[in-house]
Amino acid sequence: MTYRRQQSRWQKFVVLYGAVFTVFFAFLFIFQPTFLSLVGLKVYDSMVRSLPQGNGAIKPLIIDIDEKSLDEFGQWPWPRYRIAFLLDKLNSFGAKSVALDVLFAEEDRTSLHVLQRELLRDTGVKLSFDGLVDESRSNNDHILARSLAKGPFVLGYKFLFEENSHSPEASLYPLEVIIRQNGAFSTELPSLYSALDVTANIPELSTAARASGFLNYPGDEDGVIRRVPLLMGYHGKIYPSLALAAAMKVVGTNKIVLETSENKVESLNLQGRRIPVDAKGNLLLSYKGRSHFFEYISAADVLNDSVDKERLAGKIFLVGTSAAGLQDIHPTPLDPVYPGVEVHATIIENILNEDFLSRPLWSRGAELFSILFWGFASTLILAGTRPLTSIVFFFLGSAGAWCGSYLLLAQKGIFLNPLFAILILIINFAVLSLLKYWREEKRLQKRNRELLLAQNTTIVSMTALAETRDNETGSHILRTQHYVRALAEALSSLPKFEKELNWSSIDLLFRSAPLHDIGKVGVPDHILLNPGKLTAEEFEQMKGHTRLGYETLVRAEGLLEDKGEHTFLSFAKDITYCHHEKWDGSGYPRGLQGNDIPIAGRLMALADVYDALITKRRYKRAFSHEEAMEIIVAGRDRHFDPDVVDAFLALEESFRLIAEHFKDEEFGLKPPVDIRFATE
Repeated sequence: MTYRRQQSRWQKFVVLYGAVFTVFFAFLFIFQPTFLSLVGLKVYDSMVRSLPQGNGAIKPLIIDIDEKSLDEFGQWPWPRYRIAFLLDKLNSFGAKSVALDVLFAEEDRTSLHVLQRELLRDTGVKLSFDGLVDESRSNNDHILARSLAKGPFVLGYKFLFEENSHSPEASLYPLEVIIRQNGAFSTELPSLYSALDVTANIPELSTAARASGFLNYPGDEDGVIRRVPLLMGYHGKIYPSLALAAAMKVVGTNKIVLETSENKVESLNLQGRRIPVDAKGNLLLSYKGRSHFFEYISAADVLNDSVDKERLAGKIFLVGTSAAGLQDIHPTPLDPVYPGVEVHATIIENILNEDFLSRPLWSRGAELFSILFWGFASTLILAGTRPLTSIVFFFLGSAGAWCGSYLLLAQKGIFLNPLFAILILIINFAVLSLLKYWREEKRLQKRNRELLLAQNTTIVSMTALAETRDNETGSHILRTQHYVRALAEALSSLPKFEKELNWSSIDLLFRSAPLHDIGKVGVPDHILLNPGKLTAEEFEQMKGHTRLGYETLVRAEGLLEDKGEHTFLSFAKDITYCHHEKWDGSGYPRGLQGNDIPIAGRLMALADVYDALITKRRYKRAFSHEEAMEIIVAGRDRHFDPDVVDAFLALEESFRLIAEHFKDEEFGLKPPVDIRFATE
């Protein structure tokens, strides 16, 4: 019941954490820091790149003022009569719409009347062209204006968002707009981008064309062109982009219907075509390929009549330039160097083929819901399931969020960003897994402490049982325990011992040292407690305590699953069985010699002899520390490992302090075993 209550409290804690973190993450989504916003844009780009690319039924053609055209007809800007010739050619093909990605903001300086005026102003010389040229041909802007008035041409201009006192008077063509607010007709203008000024074509050309649209298409925070405004406000009226104006020319209308909600645009309707836009009137572009997806035709070939007129009949044209130094390029999700004229072509293609991508007004609400759903669902599942189930849920949830978003984009053209949903899954999985790991580690540490305490209690009980047979040993087990550790720590710094005597093995040696004499429990009292000299037969029986202790520990070890070399009982066996072996092979019970004696036995051999020498017994006096040192030094290379003796000599003051700290009381009395030292 206690465990179940603890488990229930733990699960409530995890659920509370997950709920708090999910709510925090929801607020993070609402205010969306720039970094996460940029990551979200890259997620969109990766999905767009994965979409199948195809060709729409209607594709604009690009009339390209390319290097070939400049080589044949001279550098840009061309005289406007040549632009007029080009437009006349396109009009003769029966073009449905011709949009010019070119701005004519000043008079043509190559016009004869302009040259005449400037020469008079600068030099005082007046040129006369009387009788030389037709006056109607002396003004290139007049020539271009006449051509613009004869066909379905759309000029471009640029809106400015700072007031410019040098802007000429502009002739623009606002849209005829019908606004429906939540299904009802309204006169309230929606919240669009609002321009303060404009750089437009000269009035003569603007008036002649009778159709125009803005060229602006700002990029997102990272400069990538993903969406473009189809509408902008200027002086209380709504104006179309160049591409929208060109599409409207194709369908033959200047009227649109704006569907709005709470003063935010949802879509615009162009003669039955529902165009989804965001609250600011931006269209999310559905790119069909990298640059040059659209067909390019050299302006030179059109001017030279080197094109198939029948193939170009009834087409939609965009006049732009790909010449070096003139080309307008931008990064897009599919291509880092995408021509600006193809941005306009993409918009026209999307509108006329009704092939759209969109981010509806409800998309952010749906994304917020997905964050809350996956956040709370992952919290509840991770709080009460096994690790494997948690991992499966994490991968399935992440894959589901990603694939669901991709399928919605591919099949319905609606983009819901899965970034935050996947992030909440990742972070919840990582943090809650760490919390579970931390909890299990704490439980394991507690369990290990309990096992260690039980182990040490067993050791103390066993050694206490041995002491009841020979109560003269007093604090012998504590002293030898600390002697062994001091020697082991000193030897661990030597290269030959560094593998055998690491911190883990030293700890095991320390805890197993008290068991070295547990075999004495099996020695008869008349031998164990004999104050006199033992007979040879009695001594053989006394030596049997090493074997008895070893066999006891072997049986105990047989109950363990882990019987590795460096378990607690493996050290205890070595100490119990080998602490009476001698370096020269004259010891017992097996007569091992040199390094064949386990290091645990060699350490205990010196510790046991030293403590026996300095302690008073019924059958002997207590030797002084100095006398004990002399006897041990004399046993170097015979009784004791030379390295162990050297370590003893280096630690002889530590040995003296240990002996003083754990000294026995008066003969016949014993202090209780100090658990604090026994369980270090």
